[in-house]
Amino acid sequence: MQWWISSGNGWFGGWQNMVFYAFYIALYAQIAIGITFMPLWLKAQGLGEATIGTCMAAAAIIAVVINPLVGTLADRTRRNKTILIGLIVGAICATFAMTTITGAVLVVAVFLIYRSLVSPLVPLAESILIANLTVFRLDFGQVRAWGSASVVATTLLCGFLVDWFDARAIIWLLLAALMAQLVTSRGLPSRARDAQAAITFAAISRALRSRGFLVLLGSAAISQACHGVFYAYSTFRWMEAGHSTSAIGIFWSIGVGVEIVAFVLGKRITARLSAGKIIRIACIAGILRWGIFGLSAELAPTLVVQLLQGATLGFTQIGVAFYMRQSIAPEFLSSASGIYSAAVGLITALAILASAHLYPISSSYVFLFAALLCFLGTVVATLMPDRNDRGDDGGPFAS
Repeated sequence: MQWWISSGNGWFGGWQNMVFYAFYIALYAQIAIGITFMPLWLKAQGLGEATIGTCMAAAAIIAVVINPLVGTLADRTRRNKTILIGLIVGAICATFAMTTITGAVLVVAVFLIYRSLVSPLVPLAESILIANLTVFRLDFGQVRAWGSASVVATTLLCGFLVDWFDARAIIWLLLAALMAQLVTSRGLPSRARDAQAAITFAAISRALRSRGFLVLLGSAAISQACHGVFYAYSTFRWMEAGHSTSAIGIFWSIGVGVEIVAFVLGKRITARLSAGKIIRIACIAGILRWGIFGLSAELAPTLVVQLLQGATLGFTQIGVAFYMRQSIAPEFLSSASGIYSAAVGLITALAILASAHLYPISSSYVFLFAALLCFLGTVVATLMPDRNDRGDDGGPFAS
């Protein structure tokens, strides 16, 4: 009665595989709302663009502290699922509070509490997924593609709901996505199948000092952090250019559609390219993408910008997952994912803070600055070794 394992190579390989797909759909629905439309909700509460940028940067700084702590706690206790569910419950409570609060101080405080609860969800979920890829014969790219498909549907829905009603629709849709996460998370594996007994802080520290991992933090993290700047300011830049919220939703959907193609092709990409090469391509694409958007937010350049999302975001995440799968031992995956996420958060926070000063001068400067950061990421990515740091074929997680 092992049909659910043997059939796991397809899109839906049994009930356990379907749980992963369903959870990622719910997870990325919440992410889509948070990164695309939460700045609009904050603006509707009376916050200005500079204040919103500072608020987003503060949330990223909080994630720098929270994500490694949660990842280390998960590795030491092996209670990944319990911690995940607890964070989701807390996020539901914070989101419900957003429906009733008024006043800038309370809005900022509750928003930051919400962000501190949801920021560890992705690294925790990815550590569970990567550790169980072989057991359930899952393909990271295909699972992640369903998350991206959820982003498309959710972004379109949220954009139209905001046009039809007002910014309050953002919070109610966010609440629904979190409730779906709570339901689906209960079916995830309790812990990584190949994980060992609880480990020490010293063991975690030794495992994550490799050259490849440090280069990953200085290249892929920069590439991904630039998307944080994009999420914080792209909506305002598009509105400056005269685009409606419905059009902005369509722009996001185009970008994520291309991203889905990249994830679906992820297995073929990793079969031909090393993690370092994949990340270098992502950084080079970032130079082009953010440079174009910095020069113009009109329709034709916007289409080019969004078509590059498969290379900038898709390749970055494929490269990171491929590196983790090959080079990080299973018992350190939550810590590695948490530290990587914290590095992304720190760079994002600094970039958004810098952008908050650039935006009042010109919104174009924000994205030209992001292009410059990707140039730096490209230089660092050239230092990544093509062979995994564990000195083997990646163990049970090799492709």
